[in-house]
Amino acid sequence: MATKAGFAFHVHHDVLMEICTNYKERVEYIKEHKPRGEQEIRLRLFQLISPARLPRPLAKALEACDKTREACDKAWEAYAKAGEAYDKAREACDKALEAYKPQINELHKELCPDCPWDGETIFAQSATK
Repeated sequence: MATKAGFAFHVHHDVLMEICTNYKERVEYIKEHKPRGEQEIRLRLFQLISPARLPRPLAKALEACDKTREACDKAWEAYAKAGEAYDKAREACDKALEAYKPQINELHKELCPDCPWDGETIFAQSATK
């Protein structure tokens, strides 16, 4: 069947019918992770169902799920790209903090008088013992 996703029988051993988001990935998962003695029956029974064979309301619900999943995939891609950009920006900030450590320490002395910071903690070693 050309369809890669949709309702399927026996995606999992304990559910008769459910949505399968990627048929090929599920087959590969079965082959790689399920016990050898279970693989033949799992692969033989696992099958996508043509939307034309489904009751119309179920087919419509599947269409809505597909559209929503596509939107989620796009949002996830955008989130991943934003996360990569944040990681790069954070790395640049960390480098800048290190480069300006003497100035930061002077600013700290000025803005936080009587601060117990010892370079590692605000809780002095003698106070925690």
